[in-house]
Amino acid sequence: MFLLVVTNAASTRSLSTEVVVEAALRVADAEGMSAVTLGRVARDLGCHVTSLYTHVDSIDDLHMRMAVVVQTDLGQRLWQAALGRSGVEALRSLANVYREFGVSHPVRSWLLFAMTGKADGRFRDGAHFLVEPIRATLGSFGLDEQQVLHAHRSFSASMRGFLLGEGQGAYGDEADATFEQIVSLYIVALERGDWPIPVPPKRTRAR
Repeated sequence: MFLLVVTNAASTRSLSTEVVVEAALRVADAEGMSAVTLGRVARDLGCHVTSLYTHVDSIDDLHMRMAVVVQTDLGQRLWQAALGRSGVEALRSLANVYREFGVSHPVRSWLLFAMTGKADGRFRDGAHFLVEPIRATLGSFGLDEQQVLHAHRSFSASMRGFLLGEGQGAYGDEADATFEQIVSLYIVALERGDWPIPVPPKRTRAR
């Protein structure tokens, strides 16, 4: 007599934080962040929702862990893009990677933007890894530390704004041309040697 034992997906492979986060990212890619709930992730993994709490503390913790994975992925791509390059060549390569990632992974890109500024050490550490190749490239234009800071902020804001518009179809069939104009404008400003401009000291309000 044979006993047929039916096991679910969770029993055929051990759960881990990585497995849970990757499952959540798959849901986000397919249906958006609003679909990412602990219940949904548990169903996809074939386990009870309480099993997830061994690996994540809450839905907010899951979101943060997802963002850190995305940071690492994008950061590695940016490092690869900047490797062996400097100046204009490196900057164009970085901009292209930013765009390609945003087009291929719009929800993941949005998640990074949404988590920016969150008071979480994991995200801050990941942010340092992600921005370093960008700031190193900007430094290759001869910028000082303060100029690199403002040039990086301008670069990030430009990329985010463009990706938001492209994702909503704002540029139609001229998206490539618009992207080229943004990157070229940025490069022209850097090569002039007088941008970013000096930032005046903050004024203190009289009491």
